Amino acid sequence: MNRLRLAFTRTYLLLFPTMFLMPTSAVALEPAAADAGPLQVIPQVNLQVGHDDNIYSTETNRVDSVITVLNPSVQVVLEKDLDIYSVNYGVKQGIYDYDSADNYTDHDLTAQAYLDFNIRNRLELLARYLKTHEDRGTGLNQGANATANNAPVEYHVNTLSAKYGFGGLNAKGRIEVAAKIDDREYDNFRSQTEAKDRKSVSTSATFYYRVMPKTSLLFEVSHEDIDYDLASVTLDSTETEYLMGATWDATAKTTGIFKIGYAEKDFASASREDDDGISWELAMQWAPRTYSVVKFTTSKEEEETDGTGNYIDTTSWNVDWEHDWTDRVISRVSYGQSDSEYVTSTREDENTNFGMGVTYKMRRWLDFGLDYSYLDRDSNVANTDYDKNMIYFTVQGSL
Repeated sequence: MNRLRLAFTRTYLLLFPTMFLMPTSAVALEPAAADAGPLQVIPQVNLQVGHDDNIYSTETNRVDSVITVLNPSVQVVLEKDLDIYSVNYGVKQGIYDYDSADNYTDHDLTAQAYLDFNIRNRLELLARYLKTHEDRGTGLNQGANATANNAPVEYHVNTLSAKYGFGGLNAKGRIEVAAKIDDREYDNFRSQTEAKDRKSVSTSATFYYRVMPKTSLLFEVSHEDIDYDLASVTLDSTETEYLMGATWDATAKTTGIFKIGYAEKDFASASREDDDGISWELAMQWAPRTYSVVKFTTSKEEEETDGTGNYIDTTSWNVDWEHDWTDRVISRVSYGQSDSEYVTSTREDENTNFGMGVTYKMRRWLDFGLDYSYLDRDSNVANTDYDKNMIYFTVQGSL
């Protein structure tokens, strides 16, 4: 059991830093490590060249561009008995042929620790610095305002999180408590973005009760306190969720987690109307064959507003199918939809995404990928609709 837990944790720590920086096609790569004394060093590099036929996500006056993205990363891992420590750093450089003003450089620095004290006590720690951006036409500047700024909006997020687990993984009952702090601050166009600086502090407690060898019921309570830096901003709020559900690994073919319950959002300002309603999360995987996997996710959640309404009430679902045709050729197809309601505003958006691609594993350490994706937004607000097509070729290498 300890070996299985160690293997799972090592895989998670290896993949986590690439989730943000790497495209979907990068999953096929099997990176190796270089030993540096007790440390393992894992460098990777990803090069992506593609074409976007609507880089500003506008309904009219579409602009297309070739986009090149270079993404090197390095990870350093130390394993001590069952404990694992890692530091990960990646940089992502985007270059637009149409206008160099849209170029960007993102940075992601993450330190993690998994401490396995004994069979009943585990602790996961994370510290992260993320410096990233919003492409023009997204986030705070959409539709007719897509190019109101002469460059992408930039911001950084500092994150600290901890999760403590008590109880054996196969025990009848076990509990996890978690806490996280996210501090977001925008770096440019301060006359517009200063009002969006904020800090959120979230805590949760989840109790798992095993009802079958591979199935557990869960009961969860979570609370988040969202505090905007400017006193003049009236969006300060708290969000509380009461959820119940289950996790299962019923067969070798099916795994998943499901939560459903009640959520409420309470604003500190009397000028903002409090709200409540149903909330859910579902993530399941079906593998009819060892070489073919279907994943389905759906959720209903509250998101902070990008300038319209009190907040965004978003319902979404997505299905992905990945199939290994041979040891070297992997295909993938995805389709999803989301509905976004800007609460207290009349704005409602319907979003559709479709993607397909193929990866060719030239070597264990070298992958080639070709992907196509389509995005569409149908909104009841004028000049906010758009659709776009993107195709890109990816080369990813490691040791």
